[in-house]
Amino acid sequence: MGTPGLTSGPSRPQIVGRLIDARHVPDWEPAADYTITEDALFSRDPDAVAVLREGTHAPEKVTFGQVQRAAVRIAGVLRARGVEPGDRVVLYLDPSVEAAEVVFGVLVAGAVLVPVPRLLTGNSVGHRLADSGATVLVTDGPGVDRLESTGCSLRDVDVLTVDGARGPRLGDLARRVDPLAPVPGRPSDPALLMYTSGTSGPPKGIVHGHRALLGHAGVDYAFELFRPGDVYFGTADWGWIGGLMLGLLVPWSFGVPVVAHRPQRFDAAATLDMMARFGVTTAFLPASVLRMFAEHGESARQRLRAVVTGGEPAGAAELGWARSHLSDCVNKAYGQTEANALIGDSAALGSVDDATMGAPYPGHRIAILDEDGVRVAPGEVGEIALELPDPVALLGYWDSSSARAVPPPGDWHRTGDLARLAHGRRLEYLGRADDVIKSRGYRIGPAEIEEALKRHPQVLDAAAVGLPDREMGQQVKAFVHLAAGELTEEIAAQLRELVTAAVGPHARPREIEAVATLPRTETGKVRRRELVRPPA
Repeated sequence: MGTPGLTSGPSRPQIVGRLIDARHVPDWEPAADYTITEDALFSRDPDAVAVLREGTHAPEKVTFGQVQRAAVRIAGVLRARGVEPGDRVVLYLDPSVEAAEVVFGVLVAGAVLVPVPRLLTGNSVGHRLADSGATVLVTDGPGVDRLESTGCSLRDVDVLTVDGARGPRLGDLARRVDPLAPVPGRPSDPALLMYTSGTSGPPKGIVHGHRALLGHAGVDYAFELFRPGDVYFGTADWGWIGGLMLGLLVPWSFGVPVVAHRPQRFDAAATLDMMARFGVTTAFLPASVLRMFAEHGESARQRLRAVVTGGEPAGAAELGWARSHLSDCVNKAYGQTEANALIGDSAALGSVDDATMGAPYPGHRIAILDEDGVRVAPGEVGEIALELPDPVALLGYWDSSSARAVPPPGDWHRTGDLARLAHGRRLEYLGRADDVIKSRGYRIGPAEIEEALKRHPQVLDAAAVGLPDREMGQQVKAFVHLAAGELTEEIAAQLRELVTAAVGPHARPREIEAVATLPRTETGKVRRRELVRPPA
């Protein structure tokens, strides 16, 4: 059981076989034959719309039946190329109908999908290809050019292209083979191999089973419960856990069509226009996208029913603008590659508060632990931990030498993120455990300092780090990206007062430096370690 006040649910798990069946069941176990392929695709009405994409004169509709027929033939192509159950297949495509067909073609064949974000190139993709031991890469002409021009060798992998840029088109190959019936599976069979963003070393491979989709039952509350008539759109790449799960698999498990739209460069006006033309009702938009919408200044022509934001902390400014201009329901959601969609907001659960990161979603046993694994008292700082087993949690860390997942040790998955119980079941996020600032005996989370700094009208972005100090242990240094002008003594004084008022005098930055930009990971998280490194 989890920490009292953070966990709820009956003591006897209920067996569920579909994501929608887990909606109102806080404690459950996957059915013995549960698979992503059945839940998200083959249990759907073949005539229902699965994907909307740009057409010649109007949005083009692609049905679940069309994707089903394509998936079994792509699975046939993979089997003909020697792909067996458990083999790894890399997907390097923008969100599209073709990408969705490949996702399910890989899973139908019983193989393990390795989605790679399109923005990655060269060594980043090369590491994933080599470490996963992938036998096949599915991409397109621009993908091949992008990889080869940045030094990613494709000599040791079988390359299939959806546009025929290298060899026959995948669709043409699919028409020449017999369809392959979905390989029977179990909830714990490996389905996805996804890589972390590598903030502290080479990206780690995280293996998820089919059960991970069922583990996302709670995030339905973030979208204020998917319903008939919804249309989903998200800006996150399907190469990330949030993009793939929230952007494709979860909506499809509720029968909700998704918009496949991924321009080469984000344009706020064009995106707002697209959402209106496609009738988007629910969306996943990271805080950085909300900021770009706000800078653009225009409101959505058609207000959305629910917006979820995650991947990076969203401040009061972004959330306030989004509620005024996009949707009444704008909810934060927290998760990570190892265990996604754990904590967040939901009006349906009666729990929305911009001052905190949210409350645990139903079905997850969350606790705040100290360094020795002991639960801390309410209000004290500790590490967010998920009690295992939990379907949303990783099967294990990928070991390339043995080509298997090594299960995580112990009874808890420790996230590496700091928080404290604020009120009720809601948690206040305080930053990464390895980013915590220890000054004069205080443990200070950089996130609360950064949020205070961003309340200044001149501050577009901010980061806080701890620098070594003989007397205090560490002193707080802040980095700010200003909208215009220089960092004057007057502005610096105002920033220190904001932090003092919001956090306390112990968190007051001794140094403040203006920067043109902050170093971030591929997912938008600040690389604070780069800010504390001494110059070379």
